[in-house]
Order: sequence, then structure tokens, then C-alpha cells
Amino acid sequence: MYKFFKRFLDILVSSITLIIFLPIFIPIIVILRFSAEGEVFYFQERYGIYNTKFKIWKFATMLKNSMNMGTGSITIQNDPRVTKIGTFLRKTSLDELPNLLNVLQGQMSLVGPRPLVKYESDLYGEYKEKRNSIKPGITGLAQIQGRLDLSLQERLYWDIKYVDEKSFNYDLIIILKTIYSV
Repeated sequence: MYKFFKRFLDILVSSITLIIFLPIFIPIIVILRFSAEGEVFYFQERYGIYNTKFKIWKFATMLKNSMNMGTGSITIQNDPRVTKIGTFLRKTSLDELPNLLNVLQGQMSLVGPRPLVKYESDLYGEYKEKRNSIKPGITGLAQIQGRLDLSLQERLYWDIKYVDEKSFNYDLIIILKTIYSV
């Protein structure tokens, strides 16, 4: 029952959120189209439920071909590959808005462990299977505990805790805390 209700809410809330944020979505698309080398969306391969690959939707915040420059797939603080508009989008988490399309496609949920790139997923070793036994989320327990300020081990701890204790009430608390922190 939880899975059905969670999916229903994912579709409902994602649809409503996309409609509400449309007045923000459209100007971002226009600004990105005419700046940042014309790139609007960025697609990156991530690992979801049962380690299935999918392309995550994000607003483009870095220069074209940034994967072939500097630190490659690793973004560092004050990374020179991040555009000016990209810095703003990342700081406000607006770069993640297109993740709602992944939720509508059924690849992600609103709440769950963040989907990882391959090299991050491989670092979780024996815990990877358990962590990826549920759909990844736009937000999750690790995000409200400190997001990128957490070590890999701390993020894993909070992700596994969520997998073990997931519930509708827990999801609601995480969503409310995410809204408050953003």
C-alpha cells in the first residue's frame, strides 16, 4: 500500500510543483539558452533502484564538455567550469528542478537516497544493494542532515537508515524539512 500511495503522491506533487514553478522554469530556460553556451539541460547517467541506469535531468550549470576539463566528473568548490547563472542555480538548488521529470517518468521518487554516479555507487561496496533497493529521491534523509557537508560514510548511514525506516510520515517530515532548509 505504501508503494502505491508513494507513487501516487510522487505524480501528484511533481505535477503540481512543475505547474507552480513554471514561471521560474521558463525564464531559467531562456537565460540558459542565451548564455552558458546555449545548453539548457544536462543529462548524467545515474544509478537508481536495483542499480538500473537512467539519465537524470538537471539544468546545465557548467561549461560544455566540462567532463573533459579540470577534475572531470568531480566538482570542486569554486569550480571555474561552473557558469555565473550555474552558481546561482546550484546555490538555490533550482538546478535540481528538472529532477521532477525523472519522478514523473518513474525513475525517481520525491524522497529517497540521492541517485549516484557509478564511481560513487561502487564506493558503497556491500551496502550498495540495500541502498539501491528503493527508488532514489530528489531529497532524502542525508540531504536534510547536511547534504554535501557529510562524508561518504555519513551519507551512507542516513541513506540506509531511511531504507530501513521509510514511511509516509517519514517522507512528509523530510519534505517539510527540505522546504524549510531551501
